[in-house]
Amino acid sequence: MAAYTLDAPVLSGFYGRVRCEPGWCLDASWSAHLTDFDLWLVWAGRGTMKIGRRTHALRPGTCLWMRPGHRYLATQDPDDRLGVSFTHFTLPRARADFRPPFEITTVRSLEFAAAALAEVVRLRGESSALAPALMGNLLQILARDHRRHPTAVSPAQARRRQAVHALTARIAAEPGRDWNVADLARETGYAVDHFSKSFAAITGLRPQAFIVQARLDRARQLLAETSLTVTEIAAALGFGDVYFFSRQFRQKCGRTPTAYRQTCASAPLDGALPAQIGESST
Repeated sequence: MAAYTLDAPVLSGFYGRVRCEPGWCLDASWSAHLTDFDLWLVWAGRGTMKIGRRTHALRPGTCLWMRPGHRYLATQDPDDRLGVSFTHFTLPRARADFRPPFEITTVRSLEFAAAALAEVVRLRGESSALAPALMGNLLQILARDHRRHPTAVSPAQARRRQAVHALTARIAAEPGRDWNVADLARETGYAVDHFSKSFAAITGLRPQAFIVQARLDRARQLLAETSLTVTEIAAALGFGDVYFFSRQFRQKCGRTPTAYRQTCASAPLDGALPAQIGESST
């Protein structure tokens, strides 16, 4: 599948953000009349979706990309009715043999996906040309995340993944805080070792390494965009020893903070920062 097939959706048919009515269900007649794609995102409630011979749980974070020719049968828990955002669309630039990158998946961030799809729905109501562009970007993000985590996850796995992503966002926003791995583990309700392993499985880094990387990423930006001294940056980012900061920065960036700042000063102002963390330069 070529990525370009996802970047020009044409929005069609019904769309909305609804809490399904009591007694609602999706029967075989719905599938028989499906002539375009229908993207669903469950943001509340519980239910089931039968696709072919397999029955899948519907819960907050479940995302479905339904297509013509397949049979979909859905029910909901009468005591916990489904909340769903949905929109119909076609992909005119897709090849005739195009198949969606997923039929059912769990979104990486329910908060982001729900807000993005809600905005698509809102913009459609205003007849805005922005809605298809936003929808195309959302489809590409969902497809990319599914490629990275292709299997559906259990409710416990989904909660763990969302908890870790929430923590990484907080760390990235305030890398200079005195982050303590034991405290982070306690927040998620896991023992430190189990938390560290789960964190690494989701992010690719153990918590302390992620914290260091977030601090050095911010250091690069501060060196490039502010007049703060190296000592001030080290202190602001939680490095008690400026020499330790300089050693870590050089180890990750391949140059000292001062040399990095000089490189930035001589580089064109195109918004790009040289020498990403993890790359070495001579």
